[in-house]
Amino acid sequence: MNLSRREFVRLGSMCAFSASLSLGFINQALGQKRSGASDKTSSEFAVPLEAQRDPLFFMTRRTFSQYLETKFIIDPGYTFPIETTLIEVKDLRSATARKKNTPGQECFLLRFKVNGENSAGQGTYQVKHDALGTFELFVVPSKDSEGRLYLEAVINRIIE
Repeated sequence: MNLSRREFVRLGSMCAFSASLSLGFINQALGQKRSGASDKTSSEFAVPLEAQRDPLFFMTRRTFSQYLETKFIIDPGYTFPIETTLIEVKDLRSATARKKNTPGQECFLLRFKVNGENSAGQGTYQVKHDALGTFELFVVPSKDSEGRLYLEAVINRIIE
C-alpha cells in the first residue's frame, strides 16, 4: 500500500483528533469526573436501603479481627454446612490509604481454614457465627503450598 507523506500525516491527525474526542466520552461512560467538575454531594450517591439492611454493611475489619480463631459455619445449601475457622484478617489498603485512614474506606481479606475435607466452590453463601449472626458472603476456595483448604473473602468498601 503506497501512502504519500501528506496522506499519512492527514490520516494520523484525524486518528489523533478522533481519539481525543472519544476520551471525554470514556470518562463519562465509566462514571469518572472531569477535572474541574463540581463535586457531587454524597446524597446523590446514596447507598441503597437494601444494602444498609444487610448485617455485613456494618461489619468492619476491626469487627472481624475480634473473632480470629473462632468458628464460622459456611452453608453452601447444596451440601452439608462447612465448619471453618477465621485465621486471618488482612488489611489490603495501600500504605497511603492506611496513613490517611479515611472513615468508611476499607479493603480487607478474610481467610477461613476449612476444618475437614468438605469445601465449597466460588460463590455467595450464608455464613453463621455465634456472635455476629447470619450474613451472606462471597467466598473463593484456595489451597496453600501444603494442600490445606481455605475459603477467602475480600471486602472492599468506599463509603463517603
